[in-house]
Amino acid sequence: MATDFFKNLKVDTWYMVFVYLGGILLIFAMFIKTQWLTNKQLIFLSTGMLFVGLGEWKNHKWMSYYKPPNVYTGPTALVQTKIRSSDGLGNFLDILGCIFGILVLLI
Repeated sequence: MATDFFKNLKVDTWYMVFVYLGGILLIFAMFIKTQWLTNKQLIFLSTGMLFVGLGEWKNHKWMSYYKPPNVYTGPTALVQTKIRSSDGLGNFLDILGCIFGILVLLI
């Protein structure tokens, strides 16, 4: 059962690590008293990581196009690639995550 859970986790890019680690640390900070940081600092840090991860996930999109047939490269093919295309919500989440990260130093 646990192996199926870990098999379905897709951590193929750096921002997905931020999403999962931020979520796990947020749950950890809410229920377990920490010794190395205050719980308030850990909540701000994990929320900032979560927001940066979600903002970057929103900003990275898939672009698809058709490759025309060519004698050297073969027949027509559908090509997909990942591009970074910023939008308002993704930038807002990135900025909000950075603000939460800075608040850790001020608290």
